[in-house]
Amino acid sequence: MQKIDIKQYNNLITGNCLSIEIPSTSDDRRAFISIGSYRYDENGRTTKVSKFLSDKDNVNTLFWLRKHEVNKEYIENDWDVCQDELINAVYIKDINFEALVKELSKFLDDFSGLDVSWKCDDPMV
Repeated sequence: MQKIDIKQYNNLITGNCLSIEIPSTSDDRRAFISIGSYRYDENGRTTKVSKFLSDKDNVNTLFWLRKHEVNKEYIENDWDVCQDELINAVYIKDINFEALVKELSKFLDDFSGLDVSWKCDDPMV
């Protein structure tokens, strides 16, 4: 189902990233999609969103999406991964919720597997 449910949405707007592992293009790699939210403060710097659910706070919330593959070796050895080591990486930011869903639907047919990122092995979150 290509819809973010209320639990997923509430996690997103309170600053919790969501992730899912997807099939990779190679047996030597693992692939992930992660999404999250942030705001810009009055000085134009990115800042975390409020941990409280409030309609007035959600007005200025923006979202990001990252899809990438990582060599299994990095995950198995718990090595740090930098941007240069990502394979087939896509990073989209400064999008509203509707655009997030549209971009996410290009990579996923079913959003129900998205869960808080600490439940996933994605080394970039």
